[in-house]
Amino acid sequence: MKSTTKLLHDMLNAIEAIEIYALLSYDVFLADEKTQDAIMYNLIILGEAANQISDDFQTKYPEIPWSSIIGTRNIIIHGYDQVKLQIVWDIIEKNLKLLKVDLFKIIHSND
Repeated sequence: MKSTTKLLHDMLNAIEAIEIYALLSYDVFLADEKTQDAIMYNLIILGEAANQISDDFQTKYPEIPWSSIIGTRNIIIHGYDQVKLQIVWDIIEKNLKLLKVDLFKIIHSND
């Protein structure tokens, strides 16, 4: 079983990979299936790592939207044919920056 610190780093690494892939505009994102796949793969990693973090730890840090992160992973995996690219882009644009900051704070407060 991975340590919580390792899982948090996995989450942070997935966000950083998404940031690299999402440098372009929404229109470019829509036109590039490879970029879509790379971003969704990293959203799956983000959700899988979050899912493996204990409930006690998740309760300790309610500022992290654990259930939304895990839910996004579940939708991509189990409802892959229903994924809305606009929602994926909105997650990138509206949620990942703050999540990255919060994860960074948690990692460094637990060192």
